[in-house]
This record gives sequence, C-alpha cells and structure tokens, in this order.
Amino acid sequence: MKARQSSVSITYDGKAASVLNLNKTAFTYTDPASGEADGLDITFFERSASAVSGGKIEVNKPLSATIALTNWAAQGDNRTLDCGDFLVDKVSYSGWPWTGTVKAVSVPANTGFRQTKRTKVWEKATVQKIGQEIASNAGIELFWDVEGDDPQITTLEQSETTDCEFYMNLCKTYGLSMKVYSNKIVVYSRTEYKKKDAVCTIYPHQILSWSWSQNLAGTYTGGEYTYTQPKTNKEIKVTLGTADRLLKMTGKADDEADAQKKLQAGIDEANHGATKLSLTVKGKLLVSGQNVEVSLGALSGKYFTDTTTHNLGSSGYTTDLELSLIE
Repeated sequence: MKARQSSVSITYDGKAASVLNLNKTAFTYTDPASGEADGLDITFFERSASAVSGGKIEVNKPLSATIALTNWAAQGDNRTLDCGDFLVDKVSYSGWPWTGTVKAVSVPANTGFRQTKRTKVWEKATVQKIGQEIASNAGIELFWDVEGDDPQITTLEQSETTDCEFYMNLCKTYGLSMKVYSNKIVVYSRTEYKKKDAVCTIYPHQILSWSWSQNLAGTYTGGEYTYTQPKTNKEIKVTLGTADRLLKMTGKADDEADAQKKLQAGIDEANHGATKLSLTVKGKLLVSGQNVEVSLGALSGKYFTDTTTHNLGSSGYTTDLELSLIE
C-alpha cells in the first residue's frame, strides 16, 4: 500500500509550477467567506525560496497554488484544491539559517481596486450592475450568485473610498457576501447558502482540537429602521420581528421596501455567529461558504463555514475551521 501524501504546487510569475518540499516549507492558505481577501503565507527554509522562482521572489508578481492529496482517505483517493490566483504582497528574508517569507493576497493585478480612493455618484443602477462596472475597471469578472431581485439603487455616493471597500459595504448593506477569488468578484447570499445541504459530516475521531461558544449579547429578535422620505422629508420608521431585543438603525432608503431589506440584512448580520465552533481537523479540502454537519454530542448540528485555513508543512496537513451554527 502506498502512503497517503499531501503536496502544494506553485506557479510564480507565469513560470512552470514547482512542487514545494513541505519538509522545508510551511504553507498556509486562509479562505474567509466574505469581508476579507484570501491569503497565502509561505515560509521557506534552507534557501528553498529559489525553488519557486529561480531567484528571489518579488512583490506585485502573480502567484497561484494548488493543494493535492494522494491516497488520502483510501488507496486511489486523489483530490486537489485550487487555491486561486494571488498577488505577492510582501516578501522578507532573514538569516541565519536562511529563511524566506512570502505573503500573497487574492486581489486583481490592477491594485487600484483596493488602493485607489475614488469619488463617484451612482444613479439608477443595481448592486449587480455596479459590481460589473467595478470588476471591469479592475480587469476581472463579476460572478453573481444571487437568486431573486437585484437591489435597485436610485442614488448612491462613493466618497473617497476604494472600489473594494465601497462594493463590499454595499453588498453587506443588502445582506450579500462578497469576496475576491481567482480573478473574480464573487457575490452571494449567505442566507441562501445556509439552506444548502451539508457537504460532509465531521466526526470526533477527525477532530484534533475544538472550542465552542454561544453569546446572547448583540443578537436581536427584531429591528427598527428610521429614514427620511426623500420627496417629503418626512421621517419614516420601519419595523420587523419582535421588540424583545430590538436593533435600531438609521440611514438612507428609497422607500419602505428598501428600508426593510437593509434592516433585515442588519439583523441577519448581527445574529450570524451567535453560536460559534472552532475546529482543527485532519486535513480536509473544505472551502468557506460550505455547510458541514458536526457530530459532537450536545453541540452537534449543521454549521456554516466562515473561514477555512489550510496548514501544510513538516508536521503534516491540518485544516482550521471557523463555523457558525445554522439556527
């Protein structure tokens, strides 16, 4: 029988992929569901940094990575996880012994997307159309994975804000999640994703360590949204749910329906993660945004994956999972 193996292949600056020697490399891939860029952290020991590029690695260069598992759960069980496309963000070397550290983030090559502050007034648009224009400006695509109505925008000002920050906040306002993966802006509804089936069940024998917490503070049974009616300047209040624990919000809204969408998004965001479970498991090719079943006694249930972190190195392959109970 052949032993199971884990490996990572790297493509740097368009050069042919190299397979990292994990005895001399520590590799971490962090995959958040939304709100942050995916990240790679690679630490090379004993001059192995040159194995990737034939020389020193430089910032602002493209890098991609793929995790491969061979004979993992059984003989012939071979799997891969495409970590996506990244831009080298930071490089450092130190000695002795020779050590190199590389950090990369999943942002477009056009770094203005997250660095250049812009001012613009958006009129008669939708969240999807705004995303398409922002993606086009960044030289990438928009992957819109949202069912139902596309929120309408009558007038909205982008004031001295990067496209990345502006669009992420806009999506959040309407209860949508946004991330950048493999040269795409991905937008989806976490509420809808929670309705999907679990991709797997995690059992106690697979868990290396865990912690669980539940918090009532900061969660709500209902909400109240106050806005000024644009045409009449009349103050309008919209309510949802019950008043046991009320989330109060103020802001702009085109009408009551728009205010309800924003209020529901605020309540859902506050209530998400009231019950959290952190796991470290034997290497598992999970990605953020998936649902998993966890078998852990009284803490068992269906959980949403907020963040996955894949760690590979001389001690093997483990996966850290930050989960929120789907209630």
